[in-house]
Amino acid sequence: MKKNQRLITILLLLAMLLPLASCGGGEETTTDETTTAADTETTAETEPLDPMEARKLVSDNLPDKDFEGRSFRILTYDFCVADFVTEGMTGALINDAVHSRNSTVAERFNVSIEPDAERTSSETKSLIQNLVKAGEDAYDLVSEHMIDTANLAVTHHYRDWNEFTYVDPTQAWWNQSSYEDLSIAGQSFLLAGSISPYFLTHYYCVYMNKELGDSYGLTDTIYDTVLAGEFTIDYYYSQVQDKWQDLDGDGKQSDADFYGLAAQTTSYATPFIYSFGELTVKQDENGLPVLDMNEEKFAAMVEKVYRLFYESNGTITTSGWDLHRDTFMDNRSLFFNGVFEHAISIINDMEQDFAILPFPKWDESQKEYYTMSDGSSPLVSVPVTCADTEFIGIITEALAAESWKTVTPAVFDTALKYRGARDETSIKVIEMIEPGGIIDFGFVFGDYNSMGFIMSNLMGAKQNNFASQYAAKKTSWENRINQLIEDFMK
Repeated sequence: MKKNQRLITILLLLAMLLPLASCGGGEETTTDETTTAADTETTAETEPLDPMEARKLVSDNLPDKDFEGRSFRILTYDFCVADFVTEGMTGALINDAVHSRNSTVAERFNVSIEPDAERTSSETKSLIQNLVKAGEDAYDLVSEHMIDTANLAVTHHYRDWNEFTYVDPTQAWWNQSSYEDLSIAGQSFLLAGSISPYFLTHYYCVYMNKELGDSYGLTDTIYDTVLAGEFTIDYYYSQVQDKWQDLDGDGKQSDADFYGLAAQTTSYATPFIYSFGELTVKQDENGLPVLDMNEEKFAAMVEKVYRLFYESNGTITTSGWDLHRDTFMDNRSLFFNGVFEHAISIINDMEQDFAILPFPKWDESQKEYYTMSDGSSPLVSVPVTCADTEFIGIITEALAAESWKTVTPAVFDTALKYRGARDETSIKVIEMIEPGGIIDFGFVFGDYNSMGFIMSNLMGAKQNNFASQYAAKKTSWENRINQLIEDFMK
């Protein structure tokens, strides 16, 4: 799973080194006083830029174009209204960043950004199907629910992103996994990345209550553990196990007790597949998707997640959406599996400080931390009825690049830093997580119940029998993939 972390690092280092180049060739100094003054000036000039500021120096390599007021029409669904629609400058951090992004791109290329976000995901999907069937060129860009939009890709409703000269999926503002892991026969119809704040704010992560962490000697060490690459599933389990405290005195675990971990067991179980460095579907030598699950490792993965949830004597579990969050906010759990959005708009009201951590690795030999964005997040596509690849490519790339430079910092460096994360090291951890988003073909094309949902389905049913489930489902999963290929080849 090749990621763009290396690219981001190189770009930021180059950006931070730019001031050094401007300091060469100065005149020779002759006095101590002059030397001191020059050294002071040079030090000020060469002080490394903040990584978020350094992003602004990265070029998007787009040409100068004047599109004479042309409309750039974006279709998205109700979950993602705030990705493109703003109320002007209101003082709300992300809203203002999106407004600034839209205005910057509109002024630079003399276009009008016109979003349409009035429909549900299901209604949006039906509209796309009807428009393509009628041959109508109504929208330049579609940003649609990743699972709902997937089948439209294989049934030729969207254009291949490789046809767009000015869209560069290797850039830091695009998610590499979406381009590579969702491709079919070398064609990529679906992209994700900074163009959607919703996609970024719904990355899965782990929260730790820092006040409670002090009681267990974790607050001063947990970041060192993460940065050293040692935040593994075994380490996580060791910090959760046996943390249950019977606060209400009824002699049994209840919603009113204290726990090491508050965990949602269906949607929030799926990210473990990817944080452990696995995919369910990969491409063969012809670039076609094939079921490719390491049965031995998957069985071990299921066992460890099951142990964390149900055998640790330290975890409160729920298949709902409130109990795990409320338990953490009530100061009754040390850890909480959530998404970045929780830090922005929900648990930021907690009196206690919290740390933001990645989902755990499989083991210390795994080089990177990985995660996923929630399945409700969007992927962007271009309807096959659109013909002007130059115009669409330039404006799409500009929006994505400008988002990476201005909107992403508003999410990570401002919203999380001052309203949620509250410490500099959390920002470093967030920056580690950002490029590690995995988008698995088996999840996106899994039709809500196939290979990408195996961890969710097993944990939701409180089962750990991966081997028997895999044996029972393997043929149907392979048939699902073969049907997708057949649809694509028509």
